[in-house]
This record gives sequence, structure tokens and C-alpha cells, in this order.
Amino acid sequence: MSFDLNSSYFNQFLLLIRDHATLLTFISVALFALLRDDKALRYAALCAAFYVIGYFSFPLIKQVDADLYVIRYVYWAFSDIVFMAILAVWALKDKVYLWQSILAQLIVLPAPIMQLFRLVDRHYLDLSYSTYLYKSILPLVNILTVILCFLPVVYVLKKPSKSVAS
Repeated sequence: MSFDLNSSYFNQFLLLIRDHATLLTFISVALFALLRDDKALRYAALCAAFYVIGYFSFPLIKQVDADLYVIRYVYWAFSDIVFMAILAVWALKDKVYLWQSILAQLIVLPAPIMQLFRLVDRHYLDLSYSTYLYKSILPLVNILTVILCFLPVVYVLKKPSKSVAS
């Protein structure tokens, strides 16, 4: 059985993830608001905010960059770097879980590298080395970023309850 990244099944899978990632981040925001876990809530809210910004800026970026095909890659790389920077600052100020920030940095790091590699590969060298990497790494980064929104649930469930300890 061969795996084709241009298949309609794979493209439907990518659409499903892209369309539901924002919804999942909003569910995690609501969950951690109910659980009153400020650190997890902050990470989930940051993810939700970046998904919303990405959703609304995508058509504009494509329109502005219709002929050049450069601005979109720089914009998305810059967006990923800003996301990582905010998380790093929040981790240093103990506003998000340090472990969650570190994992997010490691998960998101390939995204801006991939965006810039794609820019050079397709538009300056006129090659296509990045096609399969781009179509597989970026969705994986997005999936793992959303999954990371829910990982603090494990921490909350393992934390001893105050009423049980009393």
C-alpha cells in the first residue's frame, strides 16, 4: 500500500484537522477555565488566539502575496516565532507550565524552519524538495500543538484533591 500526500483522502484529513483545530483549542480553553488552571488556560488561549488570527489573516495574506509567493512564508514563520517568544516569556514569568512551554518550543520549532526552507526551495531555487516535508511536517506540528493544549489534564488529574487530603 502506497501513501500519497496528494490523495484526496490525505487532503480531506488535512482539512478536517485545520477546520477542527481551532474548535479543539476553544474546548481546551473552556475546560481549563472550568478547572481553574490558569497556566494551562493561558497556553490554550494563546493557541486559540493564534488559530483565529491565522484563520482570518490567511485570505488576506494570500491576496497580498498573490504574485510574489514570498510574503506568506515570511509571515507564517514570523507568526510561529512570535508564538514561541510569547511562550518563552510566559514560562520565565511562571505564567504557563515550564514543561508545556518547552514541549511547545520543540514542537513548533520545525514550522518556521520549514516555512523558510519552502521559500528558498520553491521560489528561489525553483526546486520541489520541500513539498512532501511541507505537507507532512506542518500538519503534524499543528496536531501536536493542539494535543499539548490537553496534556495538563493529566497533571490536574494526578494532583491530589484538597478535600481528600484534609
